[in-house]
Amino acid sequence: MQRTFAYFAAFTGMGTVFIAAILVASIALGGYGAPGSKPSASTVASGPIGTIEVHAFDLGFDPAMPTVAQPGIYTVKFVNDGGTTHDMTFGDGTRISAESHATATGTVTVPAAGMNFHCAVPGHADAGMTGMVMVESGAAGASASPSASLTPEQMAAEDAAVTKSFPAKTAGKGAVVLAPKILADGTKQFELTASVIQWEVSPGKKVTAWAYNGMVPGPTIRVKLGDRVKVLFHNQLPAPTTIHFHGLTLPNDMDGVPVINQPAVMPGQSFTYAFTVKNTGSNMYHSHFMAQSQVPMGLLGAFIVDDPTAPRADVDYPMILNDGPLGFTINGKSFPATEPIVVKKGQKLLVRYMNEGLQIHPMHLHGMPQEVVALDGHVLPVPYLQDTVMVAPGQRVDVLVDATEVGTWAFHCHILTHAEGDHGMFGMVTALVVQ
Repeated sequence: MQRTFAYFAAFTGMGTVFIAAILVASIALGGYGAPGSKPSASTVASGPIGTIEVHAFDLGFDPAMPTVAQPGIYTVKFVNDGGTTHDMTFGDGTRISAESHATATGTVTVPAAGMNFHCAVPGHADAGMTGMVMVESGAAGASASPSASLTPEQMAAEDAAVTKSFPAKTAGKGAVVLAPKILADGTKQFELTASVIQWEVSPGKKVTAWAYNGMVPGPTIRVKLGDRVKVLFHNQLPAPTTIHFHGLTLPNDMDGVPVINQPAVMPGQSFTYAFTVKNTGSNMYHSHFMAQSQVPMGLLGAFIVDDPTAPRADVDYPMILNDGPLGFTINGKSFPATEPIVVKKGQKLLVRYMNEGLQIHPMHLHGMPQEVVALDGHVLPVPYLQDTVMVAPGQRVDVLVDATEVGTWAFHCHILTHAEGDHGMFGMVTALVVQ
């Protein structure tokens, strides 16, 4: 073929032109150069050489670390499966944004060392929406991880510094039990006020939160089956809101859904919820007005009805999970500011998981199994054992732990982007301490 081509070129008098064209093309593609020269690993093609597809959810990317075969220009297909707007903002400033349940495309030039990306919506990156496009190790200069600029000793020291600070001190404590006022007829009256506050989720990190009684989560309400309850609610927010008592059997006009059950409570207004407690177990209360934003901002709390038929425990610990603008939190705090659970060897621990977030959280306890004894406030006739307990949004799961093993045991969400990052553990991490 080559000989035929040469004969044809010479015959037509165009051989010189063809040879020159081939030489220019070879140089442009990096396949020809001075003797001993090699094409650069950072050579970038003139157009997209592949597609990177990333899905967003609330609040994360999947995959968070997509891998490409070589440096170059890539088409990015960004699919937003979440309930709010997200974007991919790359290290070079390229930004691809998509509304909820929409898809957007764009292009990005990936260098040999890879490129970081994050969601630029305020609070989303801090909550875990970060990632990196990786270049396969065969490409010269590729980075193995976002922390590759640190030495192994520096990486270990940075991680250790965060973990050793646990439990770190921060201002404010959420989920404090709220004592009722007992009225003349025996009714237990509670008072809740919703307002905007500054909340310290981890050391030095203060965020704007919407809170009940100045805390996140709001105060814990504990009552008994058959109690008459009255909740005086005051709205000091800049927006309408309501309270929904999640899991409780109530009169229809006390269910807290605007228009369907009651008018929205406007800023400066108050509303009284009154009902008799008809069912037991781990329940919750939260906003039901623009709840996709008000609940992640902090308008949530535990409503526990003691069940005399439930398994007994020495330590009863509500654990409210949340994700959103405040980050990935356990009872309103992010590691290392989360609270350790301390028990003595031989004691039984009851953990009441309550997921007020927008995402599922598989909660994993090291060292000891968890016995699932109740779901959504209902005691199970046949409990079962798990070491990783899945808690869906809105779900409550009660587990018993026999504290048989002495030591400090890690306790965390096993979606690892909710619990670990390039600088060590964060977010949904705490510890069970068995003494």
